[in-house]
Amino acid sequence: MAYPKYFKALPNVDYATALNKAGKKTSVLIKDYFHLLRVREDIFKEDTLYYTYSVQNGERPEQISYKEYGDEQFYWVVLQVNDVVDYYTQWPLSEYELQKFMTKKYGSDENQFAVHHHETVETIDLTGAIVLPGGLVVAEDYVYSYPAVPGSNNFLTSRPAAVTNYDYERKINDNKREIVLIQKKYIYKFQDEYTDYVNSLTNLASNLNIADYYK
Repeated sequence: MAYPKYFKALPNVDYATALNKAGKKTSVLIKDYFHLLRVREDIFKEDTLYYTYSVQNGERPEQISYKEYGDEQFYWVVLQVNDVVDYYTQWPLSEYELQKFMTKKYGSDENQFAVHHHETVETIDLTGAIVLPGGLVVAEDYVYSYPAVPGSNNFLTSRPAAVTNYDYERKINDNKREIVLIQKKYIYKFQDEYTDYVNSLTNLASNLNIADYYK
């Protein structure tokens, strides 16, 4: 994975890792990633600036960056504009990874297909009006009764559908696949503005309190 060029402009943090008994600290220099920018919500809604993208099976941010921008270094922009701060929980799993995850979480392949919960089924009366939206979590014995047409004494019923552990986890994972990307023509402008911002920052240092360290 390429190291993004604009990360070089981030300030360093002299990060304290230990203190000796004389109070002298041991430290390492790290990049201050806490200064990552977040895109404003009003700009995020601009259709001309962003477009939707569906992450393919096993596709990683750097692969998307290379495919869409011709350079894998923009993988961090892909993550940033989608507010992904924890790759391992917020990025979609591959089919293989999802299968392993479900087996580990539910104990066995068979348990993947046990009922996780029940949901309402979208219900429409005889006039074509939606009388019950789908996807509401309800009890297994939930029954919804409604008139076939408004004012009718003829009542119909709707019962919930079972959602398995497999269906539940797959829906969550599939929802993660839908992301947005910055239009290619704006990617270098984004990089330039980001670089200008981090160039205005100063280096920092962290400290350890010797009293706390040895108590």
